[in-house]
Amino acid sequence: MSPLEQWELQSALNREHASVPDVEAAWADVSQRLDLPEMEEDADAPIPASQALWHKMIPFARWAAGIAAVIALIVGYRYWSGSQESMPVNVNADSFAINVPDSIDEVTITTADGHARHIEEEMALDQSAKDVKPAQLMALSVPRGQDYHLTLADGTQVWMNAESRLEFPDRFNGNTREVRLEGEAYFEVKRDAKRPFIVHTDYLTTRVLGTAFNVRARSRRDASVTLVSGRVQVGTGDLAKVLSPGEQAALSGSQLAVKSVDTYPIIQWKEGFFYFDNQSLFFIMQELSRWYGVNVSFDDTSKMQLRLHFVVERSKSLREAIANLNALGVVHAEVDGNMVIIN
Repeated sequence: MSPLEQWELQSALNREHASVPDVEAAWADVSQRLDLPEMEEDADAPIPASQALWHKMIPFARWAAGIAAVIALIVGYRYWSGSQESMPVNVNADSFAINVPDSIDEVTITTADGHARHIEEEMALDQSAKDVKPAQLMALSVPRGQDYHLTLADGTQVWMNAESRLEFPDRFNGNTREVRLEGEAYFEVKRDAKRPFIVHTDYLTTRVLGTAFNVRARSRRDASVTLVSGRVQVGTGDLAKVLSPGEQAALSGSQLAVKSVDTYPIIQWKEGFFYFDNQSLFFIMQELSRWYGVNVSFDDTSKMQLRLHFVVERSKSLREAIANLNALGVVHAEVDGNMVIIN
């Protein structure tokens, strides 16, 4: 069947199921809106000259009104059917909507129907893609020892750190662009003054129009938003703060505290480095544990609060990283199977 024949068949089916427009009602509506003079029903009655032209136009006008009614019916159907495809998919601000596998060892994308698959290549969604399927929600999960770069449908770039999860729609169709994060991610948001970009976490909500910032949401104790460029609004409950570049918002008890920070060490993870500047040994070992998938034991717990400057490439092996740590001459760490022991 040719494309023309398919179109004709579909048109016939549409006509068969479409209700017949009420031409008389449509004409009455048009007459009322245009304030046209009412015509006498008696065909033999003389027609005033001022009404003669309208009288001659009645058959055409009624025909046009009928055509207009049919067009309105078709346009209305197309608008309704199209709206089914363009309805926004909302990200739940309070909790994740998609159940993902309990444990993963590869980067995994899970769709709203529970289907999960591993992905190796970088994912880049396309907002302009002509997809007949409705927009859908999906979750991207990154395991220990890996990171991942993602391009959202609006062009926003997202770098996800190890043990992180992002929930997002495959197309942004509403008045906002919303995602939900667990773990850590760095965002370079495509500017859109009409549609703010919102990152939800269990602890903080970040609202931007277009900027670069780092979000950490592994626990309430270390939840923070660090602004690299532009402006962001960070909030929790009734509290909200607007950040300038080089500022970080973090929870401090029941308050939202803002301080100036050096953003360079904070975002070096996305460049392939562990970069710790004046950080506690406990925090350093926590990050190494997450990346290399090992447990850590402190023989002397007082060592946990030692503050160090320590840099190592994330591509290095665990033994190489521990050797670099030992080279500082402050502590001695040993690798024993799946355990790192701090002596």
